[in-house]
Amino acid sequence: MKFSLWNVYLLLISMSSWQFTSLLKPSDALFIPKTNATLEFLQRTFDTLDKSMTFFRREHRHVNLDSVLGTRIVEASMNIVLNRLETSGMLKEIPSHVIDRITRLRDESSDISNATVPFIFLNEPDYFAEIGPLLRPGVFQLNYNSRDVTQRGLVWPYNPNEVMREEDSDDCLAEIFGTSEVIRTPDDFDIRTGVKCGMSQKCWNRMTTQGNNGYSLSHQIFYLEIAEGYGCAAQMFDLADSNSQPSIHYFHDMFCANMLSEADLIARSNFPKSYQDLFMEQAALCGILGYRGFFQFDWLEAILSWQDERDGCFKGDEWPIGIDRSSLKLKSRRVKREEKRVSRGCLCHRTSVAAAALAQYVRYILETFLEQKGEEAI
Repeated sequence: MKFSLWNVYLLLISMSSWQFTSLLKPSDALFIPKTNATLEFLQRTFDTLDKSMTFFRREHRHVNLDSVLGTRIVEASMNIVLNRLETSGMLKEIPSHVIDRITRLRDESSDISNATVPFIFLNEPDYFAEIGPLLRPGVFQLNYNSRDVTQRGLVWPYNPNEVMREEDSDDCLAEIFGTSEVIRTPDDFDIRTGVKCGMSQKCWNRMTTQGNNGYSLSHQIFYLEIAEGYGCAAQMFDLADSNSQPSIHYFHDMFCANMLSEADLIARSNFPKSYQDLFMEQAALCGILGYRGFFQFDWLEAILSWQDERDGCFKGDEWPIGIDRSSLKLKSRRVKREEKRVSRGCLCHRTSVAAAALAQYVRYILETFLEQKGEEAI
């Protein structure tokens, strides 16, 4: 059945009066392939990632800042997979050609990121000055064990309205990087104070508030990940303690439980085009934290089908949105971040989140493969 945007809206609104009481785990998925088929899925995922990297390399002079987020996440994720395989002693259990492809993906994504950053600096100087540190190697090197969401009882009624602006998120990231305070010199130059991890109570409240969905919720997870990856864990725990809040991992679990409920809704709605970007972003962000419930083979099949075979990117005819969303009562629904369309309709942010999500799939497909061989998860 095909869903129109109106069908999707009605389905979303219907959720506001009830909560999900069960969330899918890999063992609940409708389709888990045999061992050989698992490796075939892995090869297809590698092929899709390779084509995405080819796109980013070809367009590296023209893409926006969000594109490098994708390639940096791929780089970090491949590093984590290789390190975990080595430290767990399971490197020998993986075919050598698979290890070679993971290594090449890590190196290729690193090279592309490094080649693209100077052009981001030239093309988006103000934005780069504010959140450019986000593009440094290692920010997304968050090494979490695979796990399931446990706070299923804390899934709130679905809220279809976006409550956070892109600028709100960027301002809070700038506090982390120490780029929010600007001093004007006599020579008319802007000097950033460089106070790292200056996390305000205002931003902390904004990024830990419960009840959000959509991109507003993904902003919150993104903020917590960046703060940790940038070395601000101590400040985060102090803020949580001073506000009588549970641990940071409690927020991870609660936010990803709600994101998984939303991802499941999108999947059951036949992956509406205007929600595909969000769906992939959810898998990327919660996958980085080790949550494996987002990784199902029928979901992977859908993501793989969205890539443009010729250009290697992900496109979307529904962007920019050409309808009056106020008539659908989706007043604040918008495209995530500063989406940019480059040659032949390729979308930078959508391709970036696709690459980031597929990088997480590499790990979880390998875990399925090892489990089928009787080994433990990496």
